[in-house]
Amino acid sequence: MINPFRARTPKEPFSKVVERELPVLYRVAKRLARNESDAEDLVGQTMLKAHQLWAEFDGRHPRSWLIRIMRNEWLNEARRKSRSDVALEAVADPADDEFWKPIDGRLDSETILKAIDELPDDYRLAITLCDVEDWDYSETALALEISLPTLRTRLFRGRKILRSRLVHLATQP
Repeated sequence: MINPFRARTPKEPFSKVVERELPVLYRVAKRLARNESDAEDLVGQTMLKAHQLWAEFDGRHPRSWLIRIMRNEWLNEARRKSRSDVALEAVADPADDEFWKPIDGRLDSETILKAIDELPDDYRLAITLCDVEDWDYSETALALEISLPTLRTRLFRGRKILRSRLVHLATQP
């Protein structure tokens, strides 16, 4: 039933949404796929699927909707391949809370992004959306189709693994 008290905004054309969101989709795809060629394929597959589903889409939160499609396409592909996961217990926690001070000047953004690329898929995507793309938690949870507590858990664990790797990289000669 249509709510007569809620004004409905018209849905933007597909081409306009894609034009606006394509840079974000490509950046996220590069974090997922870990290389440009696979990222381009993933974006293309996402656009194809989104175009097929456009008539069913209500027009609200197009970025989250597109990222959700991308994530699902990536997961479908990942299921076809074997994946290894990192045991959280095997990750050493930095000894002191001031761990950024000694490594602050030794790591550049490219090194950090490479370390993010090495994270397991669930952690990598959560960190990419929240920490790299600066999405808020609710938008990220919506895009990933997970609850806020699950997102927070993935961020906590992913950041712990990332911290450990960055400390290791920064302390190597």
